[in-house]
Amino acid sequence: MIQAKQISKSFSPKIKALSSVSFDIQKGEVIYLLGESGSGKSTLVKILAGLEDADKGQITVDGEKISGPSKHLVPGYKNIAYVSQDFKLEEFLRVSENIARKIPYLRGTEKTDRINVLLETCGLSHKKDAYPPELSGGEQQRIAMAAKIAHSPDVVLMDEPFSNLDIPLKRKLRQDILKMLKKEKSTVVVVSHDPAEALGVADRIMVLEKGQLIQFDSPKRIYRYPKTLYVAKLLGEINQVKMAGRERLIRPEKFELAQNGSFEGDISKCVFQGDRYHLWVDSVLSESPILMYSQKPLPAKDKIAFNIIH
Repeated sequence: MIQAKQISKSFSPKIKALSSVSFDIQKGEVIYLLGESGSGKSTLVKILAGLEDADKGQITVDGEKISGPSKHLVPGYKNIAYVSQDFKLEEFLRVSENIARKIPYLRGTEKTDRINVLLETCGLSHKKDAYPPELSGGEQQRIAMAAKIAHSPDVVLMDEPFSNLDIPLKRKLRQDILKMLKKEKSTVVVVSHDPAEALGVADRIMVLEKGQLIQFDSPKRIYRYPKTLYVAKLLGEINQVKMAGRERLIRPEKFELAQNGSFEGDISKCVFQGDRYHLWVDSVLSESPILMYSQKPLPAKDKIAFNIIH
């Protein structure tokens, strides 16, 4: 279990990275951390990893207090792996040797089997005898990630580690690595800018805004019941409408086109988006055009009727 109590961090009197952030994470959970740039995501995971000092508050992992560089000559903890976009490999060691040096306590077939599993997960079994300069940047990043988690850490903190990979490879690598970490019952915290990724794989999603924890909930609840407009926008398209004298946040898929719908509007724009069309509709429900979806193209300036699905 990870427990954070009242974590605060400032880099100057005017720059507050985190303000009294508190939460509990259960063992084996996969947590995604979302927020705009500058919201404090990277600072938080570095404090969790023991790589940054908090000004106030306390982090514990399974009851052990986590301290930063001010308390340790060599920052970090063996049972906590911090994986970032920066990857460092020993260029004069083969790929398999770069991983092997992270698990010196394993011997013989046990070490070989562990290396092979990691290389297979990263899709680079055929590169085990290559040297890092012979690999592409993406391949080096994947090997560095494999080396980071080779010793089966209790906690894995990932600061956008997949961002430099192309989309199909990113999806597969993310799926394979998270599957492996779940099997090993590691607790995982992932910093991401990809809401679809978070909704698809996270057990819970944590949202930060200007250093404050705004919402921490399951993907389904945080998507359907965002506490603020900021949270709603991070997780996908959203409309602000006024009904019965109060403002509501409604996702585009909650609007249903219907011949005898309860509401009316005029189509201002229709755009093809692959699996569906995006319609922007002018309506008295909103000062801005409402975004809704359609399975077929509809002409601009057409009048349509629609319902709102509860």
